[in-house]
Amino acid sequence: MKVLIYRMGGLGDSLLIYPVLEVLTKKGYEITVWGNSEYFLLAKTANLCKTVTFYEPKGNFDLKIIFSGNKEIFKFKDKSIYIKPIPDEKIWIVDYYLKKLNLKGESFSKTLNIAFNVKKTPNLCIIHPGSGSKKKNPEIVFFLELENLLKTRGFNILYILGPAEKELSKFYKNYLYLENPLDMANTLLKASLYIGLDSGVSHLSSYLGIPSIIIFGPTDPHIWHPIGENFWMIRYENCPPCYPNICEEKKCLEKNFLIFKLKPILERFRQ
Repeated sequence: MKVLIYRMGGLGDSLLIYPVLEVLTKKGYEITVWGNSEYFLLAKTANLCKTVTFYEPKGNFDLKIIFSGNKEIFKFKDKSIYIKPIPDEKIWIVDYYLKKLNLKGESFSKTLNIAFNVKKTPNLCIIHPGSGSKKKNPEIVFFLELENLLKTRGFNILYILGPAEKELSKFYKNYLYLENPLDMANTLLKASLYIGLDSGVSHLSSYLGIPSIIIFGPTDPHIWHPIGENFWMIRYENCPPCYPNICEEKKCLEKNFLIFKLKPILERFRQ
């Protein structure tokens, strides 16, 4: 049975439907993904789909699964399932997707199975200091203090910057600019530790099985936490998630609070 899955969005949004691809592939479906194709190259590499495309594919499909809240932009009528990308209930987004597709309880891999032969770089900590929204980002001074803290614990630091963080390159000497998720995966797999924000790169790091510390400032980790089994989440629990209409105080992104929460986690990785 041929299935078309539509999901436009960023890297993190795309990775969070990978379990749907995996479950359907195990059931024998032949999957074409229509979305930001560069974000689904890893799915194709991991044999979770057959085809990825940025443009509407031609051909007939037995089923179409549309992750979009706007039915008006599609001509699809029959054999189509529409799923709003954001849940109405407080539920992990992956569980929400599976529930909507009557796949609740189906097993999926917590680690993305890609056959990359990458050697670890001893004592390497990779930091991603940005995200798709500046509302989720701490001040630069936090990352500079974090870098000093990590160095006292024996880590070498490498920053990953993408298109959203290009302007930050002037603040960091030791950075690598990456756009291709395959290159990101190859680089991340070298790390002993990863630290980042609620971003697509953080989702990828956790999904690859890298020990990952992820800062959820104004966003809700209960809904948006990554796939994985070896990650720690930091969030200011004294106030509810307020993204995208964030408060002015932004205590959840305050430097001293974040350093305080990071220190006990970093003790696990003392070199």
